[in-house]
Parts: sequence; C-alpha cells; structure tokens
Amino acid sequence: MTSQFPAEESFAAVRARRTHSIKWQRYPADVLPAWVADMDFPPPREALEAGITLLDRGDTGYPSPDLVMNYQLSYQDWAKNNFGTQPNSLATVADVVAALRIIIMAVTDPRAGVIVLTPSYPPFFRVVNDAERELVPVPMQRINRRYTIDFDLVARVAAKEHVQAIILCNPQNPTGRVFTRNELTMIAEIAERERLIVISDEIHQDLRAPGTVHIPYSSLDHESSSRAVVLASPSKSFNIAGLKVAHIELPSDTELRSRIEGSPLLALSQATSIGLSVGTQAYRTEGDWLAEVRTIIDENFNLVIKGLGDQDGITITEREGTYLLWGELLRRPSGQSAYEFLLNRARVAVGPGEDYLPGAPEFFRLNLAAWPSVVETMIERIHDALAAL
Repeated sequence: MTSQFPAEESFAAVRARRTHSIKWQRYPADVLPAWVADMDFPPPREALEAGITLLDRGDTGYPSPDLVMNYQLSYQDWAKNNFGTQPNSLATVADVVAALRIIIMAVTDPRAGVIVLTPSYPPFFRVVNDAERELVPVPMQRINRRYTIDFDLVARVAAKEHVQAIILCNPQNPTGRVFTRNELTMIAEIAERERLIVISDEIHQDLRAPGTVHIPYSSLDHESSSRAVVLASPSKSFNIAGLKVAHIELPSDTELRSRIEGSPLLALSQATSIGLSVGTQAYRTEGDWLAEVRTIIDENFNLVIKGLGDQDGITITEREGTYLLWGELLRRPSGQSAYEFLLNRARVAVGPGEDYLPGAPEFFRLNLAAWPSVVETMIERIHDALAAL
C-alpha cells in the first residue's frame, strides 16, 4: 500500500499543528527547534488510520496476542524485504530505551562494565548508570569529518575482567555513521574472544544516505551473533515515537534468551495497542513515503553543507545515516557552549554537545527531519550569527 506524502508546511503551520509536541513547545515561539529526534512530517496516513480505527471503536485496552503477532509478522516481512534477514523471535516493548534497560538488567551482573562508544545517545549513559553497572566510555576517532571505531582501544577495554557487554548504535547517533560489515565483524571478533554480549540499537536502520547499506548485526555469519540482542522500532522511521512501540530481536543463545524472556521488567514495558496497530500498518506501507523522507533529509544535509560548510569556525560531520547532524562550533564567545550560542544568537535550539560527549561544549546535534524551508531559515540564522562575531 502506497502512502501519499503530505505537502510542505510553513514554520508557523508546523508549530500550530504540533501543540502537544515537546520539540515545538519547550522553547519560545521565535526559536526554531532542532534538538529532539522526531520528525515534522506527519506519519503515513494509512498507518494513522489503523490507530484511528481503534480509537473510534474505543478499543484501547491491553493488546491481544493477535495484535502482537501481526506486528511481529509485519516487521519480519519488512526485514526480509529491506535487509534480507529473517528475525525469528521478537519481544515487543514500549520503546528502545526500556528494552535496553531490560536487557542490561537481565544479561549482565551488578557492577559489570558496559562499553559505550562515544559520542553517544545520552540515555545509554543514564540506563547503564541507573542499572548500577559501570559505564565504560570508549571514544571514537574523528578523521577529517568522519568518525571511526578505535578497535585497538575497544579490544583493550573489552579484555578487562569485569566488562560483559558493549552497546552499539547503528546507524550511530549522533555521528551519523553506518558501520560496514567489516567494522561489525571486527566488533564480533572482539566480542567472541572476550565473551561479550553485543546490544545493537538499530532504531535508525531505515534512514540512510544514498548508496549506504545497513547491515543488521544479527545477519553476521559469526559465532558472537548468537549472543547479540538487536533493538529496533518504527518510531524513528515513521515518526510515531509517542505511540510507544518497539521490539527486541531475541538472541539464539538459549540461556540469554531465557533470561530476557524471564525478566519481570519485560511485563512492565508493554507496547500499546495503538502503537502496535499503527506500527504494523507502517511496516506494511510501501516505500514511497519513506523514500520521500530520505530525499528531504538528504536535500537538507546538502543545504547545510552548501550554506555552512565553508564558513569559518564550524565543522559538519559527514552523514551516512539517521536524520541527525553532528557539528562542531569553534568560533563562539568565550564561556559559551555551542548550544548556548546557537540558542541565544541564532534562536536555533540544538542538542547540547556535552549531553553526547561530556566535556565537549563545542559540539552540537541538529535534527534535519524538517521541511526544507525551515532548515533554510536555520542555516540563515546560524550563518548570520557567526558572521556577526
């Protein structure tokens, strides 16, 4: 089923429509919000209609086994058609962060070390710390405008006796990297040697730059993939984060799988009926809607490169996936972070760099999942603010 993509909206129209969106309501009306990771594009209409049908019937209780199974089958078809994989066993949950907490609590010991590649999605830090595990940050290397994994450092850290797991984010938030099969295989070899559990957050898997291929970790022909747990959701791909639906691709290792399935936290983080229904239909929607989203994001990134790429004092990281841009702002008033400068001088709200990389106030994350006219206004504001220094 093909979904027609909506017509472009103005800045004012988006704000007027998104009256309950934290993205648009956290800051004053003159601020362009580009901080939190959701889109300004309405989800596919057919997917929304599936949720509206439940609301019209008043069928808003706990989800039935059939509703859960339909979601699982729709994702399995999606994975087969888009990635050539066939996930055998899925557990549905409310969101990926909840899933991460469930897994860490179920498969690692108290005070165990958990590797996180940095810069990283901030909830990874919080979940590891809240679970009373030791956060083990391993910095990625930036070469020119692209981040790579320091495999020698990962190997040294993984060899420490108390380290039991590594969290991957692929495509990577916030750097925009999409890891290659070779990179994932090198992680798998380290994981096998040190008996690490790999937790791979692949929530951005559908959002890739042209010519970039997403390799699901579970597709690796490697012994360590049996001890890997993959997380995904339609929430980023189809802009339904508020509906609360995601899934865990359970490992084939029977011991790990039974520990996850037996976690009491799994029952406390159920996906919603509306989320499952909308997510099911989203995965059954043909690719035209998502293809249009990808095209807009690609065009927006090119607009940023054209408008700011040559400007003194700002560096834009190459993007291979996600709809997020990771940048560095070296020219700014003394004592001000990139976040503060862009908010106060340009009236653009971005993700503060220190949230993703502690001690790095010069960095920022900017959301490109907006209408091009809004992104053009952001670029103009940032350009003018830098020119005024």
